[in-house]
Amino acid sequence: MPVSNYTIEYSTNFSTWSYFTDIQSINGRIGRTAFIDTFQPSQLTFVMRYPTGFYSPNTALVTGTWVRLKRTGTTRTMWTGKIATVTVEWGKVYNTTTNRGEYDYVTVTAEGSFAEWGRLDGNGNTIVSTNAAYALGEAATESGLPIGTTFSVDTSPTIDTSTVTGSWADWINKFAVTLSATVKDGGGQLGVYTKDFVGSLPVQFSDTTNNATNQVYEEIQLSSQVENYFTQIIIDTDSYGQAVAFTGAGPYRTLKLETFSGSAGQALDLANYYLALYQTPLVGISQITCRSEAQNTWALDLGYEWYDILGYRTNVTFRGTSYYMSILGSTFQATPSGSTFSYNLASAAYLPFFILDDPNYGVLDTNRLSW
Repeated sequence: MPVSNYTIEYSTNFSTWSYFTDIQSINGRIGRTAFIDTFQPSQLTFVMRYPTGFYSPNTALVTGTWVRLKRTGTTRTMWTGKIATVTVEWGKVYNTTTNRGEYDYVTVTAEGSFAEWGRLDGNGNTIVSTNAAYALGEAATESGLPIGTTFSVDTSPTIDTSTVTGSWADWINKFAVTLSATVKDGGGQLGVYTKDFVGSLPVQFSDTTNNATNQVYEEIQLSSQVENYFTQIIIDTDSYGQAVAFTGAGPYRTLKLETFSGSAGQALDLANYYLALYQTPLVGISQITCRSEAQNTWALDLGYEWYDILGYRTNVTFRGTSYYMSILGSTFQATPSGSTFSYNLASAAYLPFFILDDPNYGVLDTNRLSW
């Protein structure tokens, strides 16, 4: 599926959309590589021919213009963000009669909404000790930026009073660490999902089966990552000191995290929770890569908008064995010769859930209790 099978639209008001033409290549990135990584803004970079740009420039090619990525001929949006940078490469040949520069190109980099949170200073705003869902609502009010969440007022834990001394993105990342939340970026506004969010994809991956519900992959990486192995967890809080959980004897592999934990007990529960996730080194699937042209029926957006697949679970079949995985992040590349999608994965053994009698979420000695 070459780059011509994808469409990039732009809008200055998010209601009237036009098409960019002569797209030559597209590269996109969402999510994380490992659990330990902080969340970063998603990004889309594309290159297009710009032969009339010198004489008649596209005035929408400026910072702040909305862009969205789609598959040509479909209504589902894969990714949405705003232009961050525009760079023009002027070719040496220019036709003054037709006012065309056939070797002129423009490179556009767009970012998800999390980039706006990162550029916005918190100005010392205080969010008082409150329900986590209310805290997110207060963050949206004080920052002036929209946010979507699966945190519920009825079920959310209380977090400590916090002062936003850095950027609002710093505050969101600390919030995510405190509650092991997933931050989704690339849908036009930020999304914060609870650690207990459970979603299974209608599409899985296989090294042999190739149909609408099984996308075949060409490359697979199995690894044991140093970023996912710690024997001591130290939780720093703003009001309740430190909580420490460890296993075995020192010297320890230590992970230290700053949080908004709302009590000493909550901090200790969090330390034990992260210790349960990280105390056993695992060798498992960390990434797979799929080529669009190899699919009998294309479904590499996995049945959802591409940006939204983070945190969802799926199966990866490798040499006859099925592995239950969670999607941490993904990259996407399209050129005139075709397109590929890579998915960063983590074993479901890291995931904090247990549902009695469930074939996926209720496996004794495998699935983990949450707090």
